[in-house]
Amino acid sequence: MKRKVLVWILSMALASGLTACGGGEAVGETTAQSESAASVNNGTLQADSTTISVGKTTVPYSEYKVYYYFMKKQYEDVLTESVWSQNGGTDRTIGQDAVEDVVRLIIQVKIICKAAAVEGVTLAADEKEEADFNAKKYLEGIPDEVQQANNMSVPLLTQIFEENKLAEKMYQVVTGKVDVNVSEQDSQAAKVQLIYLKASAQDKEQVKEKAQQLCQQAKNSVTSFYPLAKANTQGDEIECLVGRMDNRTNLVNTVLGLKKYAVSDVIEEKDGFYIAYMLQTPDKDINEAYKNEVVSERQTNAFKEAYKKWSEQYDVKVSKSLLVK
Repeated sequence: MKRKVLVWILSMALASGLTACGGGEAVGETTAQSESAASVNNGTLQADSTTISVGKTTVPYSEYKVYYYFMKKQYEDVLTESVWSQNGGTDRTIGQDAVEDVVRLIIQVKIICKAAAVEGVTLAADEKEEADFNAKKYLEGIPDEVQQANNMSVPLLTQIFEENKLAEKMYQVVTGKVDVNVSEQDSQAAKVQLIYLKASAQDKEQVKEKAQQLCQQAKNSVTSFYPLAKANTQGDEIECLVGRMDNRTNLVNTVLGLKKYAVSDVIEEKDGFYIAYMLQTPDKDINEAYKNEVVSERQTNAFKEAYKKWSEQYDVKVSKSLLVK
């Protein structure tokens, strides 16, 4: 089972593949250039035990439990409690992966908020009032026993809501500086379905031969292109927009020359071979959608780059008692 844990209170814009401890490495201790991490508790955890530290900023167990509650709440209507003990496709359980996802998210929020403090980005009075109102409103719908079991309180929830709002605000500050201009020529794009076969110098000819066979099969088939693509592609997505800003120039030039519902010949690129099926040729709506994709990617990359610089300024420690759950 493949699942992605995202806490609902954090803007989806911030869920952009960030990893708090660097390029996908495991949660644990990291070494940074400036602010060293405060110590954490590695024994039995109480509400006030320090479970995570980002530089000198500490996260008590009570705060971690609230984040974890938010995560589990998303899935309680569609998953049974036993799912957390199931294998997640590795030697780890889904529950263990969920813990690390929550820890990463907390670290991300703390790092972004520390960056906000350095850059003087703060919440306005009305934004703080909204966070307090939302905290009280949220707790109204939570039974007292659940609040107590998860260490929930108005001050703690208000803090969490404020920090997530501040993280969202920092995202807007960073992405607001990104160039959003895309020329009419560069926004030209088409909607296609793709079969992608990865190739290296060693297996290039064999992969090319397979691509040619699939291409012939697609052109001769009376059925949809999609099932063939789904069964054979090695790409992350089958249906997508391909446009002028794409660096796969052979693919771009071929696709933009296709007629609607046509299957391309085999297209060679540096990373392998492609076969394209034209769903929708360039028009105003497709071009606008592609332009939005380009701008969104620029914004995401800008924020990832900024976050990477921020994260390098702080040591991070995580309680071993959290990670063994």
